[in-house]
Amino acid sequence: MKTLSLFNGLIIVFAISHQQAKAQNKTFLAFDLGPKFEMYEYADNGKSLSTPPFYFSPIYGFTLAQELNKTFVVETGLYLNDYGESYKIKGDAAGFASNAFLAYQIPFRLRASQPLIKDKLFLTAGVGAVLAINSDAGFGSIGLASSFASSTSPGFNDSTRTEYRSVLSEDKKYWLLETSLGFRYDLEDIVTFSLQGSIAQGFKRVNELEVSYWINDQDEQTAQVFTHGNYYSVTVGVHFVLSNLWQKPKI
Repeated sequence: MKTLSLFNGLIIVFAISHQQAKAQNKTFLAFDLGPKFEMYEYADNGKSLSTPPFYFSPIYGFTLAQELNKTFVVETGLYLNDYGESYKIKGDAAGFASNAFLAYQIPFRLRASQPLIKDKLFLTAGVGAVLAINSDAGFGSIGLASSFASSTSPGFNDSTRTEYRSVLSEDKKYWLLETSLGFRYDLEDIVTFSLQGSIAQGFKRVNELEVSYWINDQDEQTAQVFTHGNYYSVTVGVHFVLSNLWQKPKI
């Protein structure tokens, strides 16, 4: 109920702010693209498994932004986020990475800007909520993997064998809290460019892996690998000023 109220409230705020501001403030259509690094957590009884941040695929999409004043804008849009799943066994050179699920993400952001060079370069900071829709909710996968190395190879196992079972959350929708920091460069009144670093953090598990592994054919070890949908990204954006279509140029 709370998330639904937040969703409805942000939609209303965006609609009202657009109606109030469209006569004098700018409206932007932006396209963003950049690498995304996912963050998984784990619980491991064998103490040989780890989940370092990893790159699986870029995040990309578009946003519609409305100036409230010279400092603040509100944004919403649609992004495609192809999640991966990954873990690494100590002494195994290969590691493991695979596709997990595709999420459609709708952000609701408030972004502030501070000029560094008048009318040209700005420092920006943003905060918001992201509604994510898991297109593969309730599905999962099972896999086997093995690797071998010469016994004379320093730092590597003679053999590593793993089995895993991946289970996605039954919940089709989940929320992320997003914060960002970056720069914006304005080119006249036609287009602007941005560079943003963002962190997104979730509140419930959206993917889990039950992992069994054997190092050098010793006893079986078990681990659980999971994510709340957390990731950080660095995106480059191109923003077109749509309000030029209905606003008269200043004389």
